Amino acid sequence: MPLDADFYKAVEPLYYSGMGTEHVAPLLYSLVRMTRPRSVLEVGLGYTTPFLAQALMDNVREFEADRHLLANPGEDEERRLVLAEEYFQADYSPRHHAIDDFSDQDSSGKEALEVIEALNLKDMVRVHDGDFRGLSGQMNQSAFPLDLVWFDCGGLPEYIDFIGEYWHLINPQHGLLLLHFTYSRLSFVRDGVQNVALICGPVANEIKRQQVHAGVNAGFEVLSLVEPHKRRQGSVTMIRKLSWTSMCRDRDFQQEVLEISGKQVKPLIRL
Repeated sequence: MPLDADFYKAVEPLYYSGMGTEHVAPLLYSLVRMTRPRSVLEVGLGYTTPFLAQALMDNVREFEADRHLLANPGEDEERRLVLAEEYFQADYSPRHHAIDDFSDQDSSGKEALEVIEALNLKDMVRVHDGDFRGLSGQMNQSAFPLDLVWFDCGGLPEYIDFIGEYWHLINPQHGLLLLHFTYSRLSFVRDGVQNVALICGPVANEIKRQQVHAGVNAGFEVLSLVEPHKRRQGSVTMIRKLSWTSMCRDRDFQQEVLEISGKQVKPLIRL
């Protein structure tokens, strides 16, 4: 089922304007569709929940269609040529793990359970009722490693506790961690002038600082997306773990291109 008008009508009751996830939810859908995670973890159910579950369901359908295509050459040659056949040797049976203690009265977490059932997505989601702290040790080990994690729960103490407990459970082969509301609009004085701007918060800044200090040996990369029109709830920081295939190679650009392709190219400008 694509994200059509019927889908948006079904999820509309989950949307609370103060949560700021109207653009995050379809972003999460696209990330899941693109990266094909096998294990997704969401902490804090709500508007984003059916988007994650639907993406996994659509992945399953597309996987089966592509596997059929590979077994029957000639049906769609253009599509077949873009597929990596070795990827389809293993089955694809993803699962969406969702953690919530349903204590937040402003959350649409409980209603999300009704919506995913109405959308026939209940079998995709394993709900863990409780605090995320300490819950990783109670989860079935088949949930790990986590390929994509969406954390939208609490404030600074919760973010610290979550990263401390779950970071090592994220797949070292390009696992993704997404954190909501990592920038805040603050007043500050710079060069004697009073300013107001969206400032990178302590958690996102610490992650960036660790990446900078690790240099070319950094085992992760960071990207923050900021909604400039919002004062709060308008930012997402994404941290992607890196396998050796994605880590920085401290090599001269022109020499590397020459070794790979046998061609000489101009130097890339300094960014």
